[in-house]
Amino acid sequence: MDGKNKQNFYEILGIDEDADDIEIKSAYHKLAKKYHPDLNKHDPKAQEKFIRIKQAYDTLIDPSEREKYDRKREYISQTDFSDSFGRHEFNHLRELFREIFYKRYGNNGNYDKPPPEGMYV
Repeated sequence: MDGKNKQNFYEILGIDEDADDIEIKSAYHKLAKKYHPDLNKHDPKAQEKFIRIKQAYDTLIDPSEREKYDRKREYISQTDFSDSFGRHEFNHLRELFREIFYKRYGNNGNYDKPPPEGMYV
């Protein structure tokens, strides 16, 4: 997800994922009034909160944007990143570094020699 979608828009608006347009609008108007920068001049974070609320509303009120957002959330929740940096990943990286090093320095891909000391630091 991009930067603006790092937080759950449903949580920002305080609504359920199956909320209809009326619930979305109601939650938005309530929160927008509460955090509007003109009404909260004493709160320096009010503008930031207001912007996030507006982003959430703009995404969830538009059916096509909401569908895209929900698909992204579903994809991320189903993707298993638990072993992304597991033991076998480092073996792939080592082979990649060896391939780059040996091709660049003319060893014709022969991996008999270990890479120079400190190469992986």
